[in-house]
Amino acid sequence: MNLMKRVMLFAMCMLPWAAIASVHGARVEAASVAITNGPVWYDTTGGTIQAHGGAVIQVGSTYYWIGEDKLHNSATFRNVVCYSSPDLKNWKWVGYPLKPSSHAELASSKIERPKVIYNAATGKYVMWMHYENAADYSLARVAVASSSSVCGSYTYHGSFRPLGYESRDMTVFKDDDGSAYLLSASNSGTGTNGSLASFKLTADYLNVSTFLGWVAENGHREAPAIAKQGGRYFLITSGASGWYPNQAKYMTATSMSGPWSAPQNLGNTSTFYSQSNFILPVQGSSGTAYVYMGNRWNPGLLGDSRYIWLPLTLNGSSGTASLEWHSTWNLDAATGAVSYPALVNHALGKPATASSAASGFAAGRANDGNYQAEWKATGVTWPSWWQVDLGSAKNIREVDISWFLHNGSEAYYQYRIEYSTDGSSWVSIDRTGNKTYGFTTDAVNFTARYVRIVLVKAVLWNNPNNWYTPILYEVQLLGG
Repeated sequence: MNLMKRVMLFAMCMLPWAAIASVHGARVEAASVAITNGPVWYDTTGGTIQAHGGAVIQVGSTYYWIGEDKLHNSATFRNVVCYSSPDLKNWKWVGYPLKPSSHAELASSKIERPKVIYNAATGKYVMWMHYENAADYSLARVAVASSSSVCGSYTYHGSFRPLGYESRDMTVFKDDDGSAYLLSASNSGTGTNGSLASFKLTADYLNVSTFLGWVAENGHREAPAIAKQGGRYFLITSGASGWYPNQAKYMTATSMSGPWSAPQNLGNTSTFYSQSNFILPVQGSSGTAYVYMGNRWNPGLLGDSRYIWLPLTLNGSSGTASLEWHSTWNLDAATGAVSYPALVNHALGKPATASSAASGFAAGRANDGNYQAEWKATGVTWPSWWQVDLGSAKNIREVDISWFLHNGSEAYYQYRIEYSTDGSSWVSIDRTGNKTYGFTTDAVNFTARYVRIVLVKAVLWNNPNNWYTPILYEVQLLGG
């Protein structure tokens, strides 16, 4: 590794001793590591991790992360990439299990959302993927490949529509009894991605044997991810809004054949600017943690798309799930323990005011702890502002804001964060250059009693005219 890469790796990732040992070739034991959301993630050589749309599989004490290489900022298939890690933090590049040269059908194609499961009967690792031609998304197929080693060279078995059904965003899930299943965004007669199709795989996992039925029928859901907790299956999906974020929802069932419960909201209105991809169970000596693996897509620079990993709370007894934002959190893969920085949301429940408020949408709804309740201005008036009185001076280290999104006319907000100790003299943090959709998190360091969010403008990606009404769903002011 050259000096520049070493400096970058240290400065941006602040790696613990375990990572430094990994870089120098020493054996790294699993220990509590910090998962940091938002920045670029680097492998142990200082290269950017390219594992988009992927999943993690554990083999022995080692985790393997297999995903899409989008380094060249194209949706066209480049490679499926494999990394290994002892602790889910320090990732070593291993190789390309599947490449365009692996088969003629892959030479000009799109390969998305690779998922690998192990078949104990055949001794094969089986990879399922979403397959399309390089030009568009008209084929709607799955593709299957297999290998005798998790990161070895995979034999490509071809692409097809499972039992004739369209298949786009997809995932596979292996149950406790060894049965395996495919869920994919399909067409039940109401258009592309109108419903999810559910299938049981053949015993060798190389094909589908049975169509189990439609899930979230006519709900236009995609990006499925499945986990099992307490004897109950949890299915997370996103809405169909292309590369832009939206509200994740979850459904539960006591059988993979269904019936599935009605969709319930998960996280905030933009799923913290991410799209569901995989649920990783981390089975440790003290319990099992569940990790929501999401993609923060950057449609203009796909290779720079970020990874959002958050602790996911699943309760099979009650059939409930919850997802909260953490810029940084700690995971111990050996024990399954999860911990968080000692931060308090100083804005929660404190008196709030605004430049105006529509009937039924009071300012206090934006700091009530409910991601689904919003403050709304009385009309399309820009700029508008929202303000909270913390009661006394508090140290604020992070400002998290959940914004309004409209499917098909998504916008990012240009804003300012203003703070004051006396309500008269204000200091401003300029965020009018923001281009992040749906959810913003700002690392700050100030002490104030009053904090004001000034909504300067909303910029629609598909329309130069801002027709949005100023809206905030939730403001969190985190500090010690």
